[in-house]
Amino acid sequence: MPKRTVAAVLGALALAAGLVAAPAPAGAVVRLDPPSDTASAPLLADCSSVTPNGRAYARLHAIPLCGADTIPEDRPLRTETVGGEECGTVTLTATGRGGGLASIAWRAASNTGPITGVTLDVSYVGRLGGAVRRYLQDEASLHATGRTLAYVGAGRATATVSGTIQTFTATCRVAPTSVRIQAR
Repeated sequence: MPKRTVAAVLGALALAAGLVAAPAPAGAVVRLDPPSDTASAPLLADCSSVTPNGRAYARLHAIPLCGADTIPEDRPLRTETVGGEECGTVTLTATGRGGGLASIAWRAASNTGPITGVTLDVSYVGRLGGAVRRYLQDEASLHATGRTLAYVGAGRATATVSGTIQTFTATCRVAPTSVRIQAR
């Protein structure tokens, strides 16, 4: 290979390496986490928690949960589903509000009858530490909601929701879910 060709190839490789290794231009922002994030997770029914009234409600409204809508009352309900059968969803949202503040909101929706009780823990952690907020509600509704404004500091913040939702038919466990944001 002639010297001129070798020099051209080496020069091109050096230029390419310089472009790859060069820092981002001034003003370019690299974001690892979004300023807002939403995640949904299923509510999973504990089939052993279905009461006779819940079973009658499932049969009346054709709710196919644990076989309560079709299995005769003198026979046990299905309990073999690992984790439980889906009985609704929970949605968690965190949004950076500026000044190190984050808005954290949750919403639970049941597809097995009205929600009659809520026991949820919403935890959050950021650069300045974290906390757990417990939500206890015992009023009937189709959708349960809650929100808090948390001082998490500038930087990465994470929020997680866990707990149980009691519906008219069964006790449902929240499949733990979390969101991560970049608070400013």
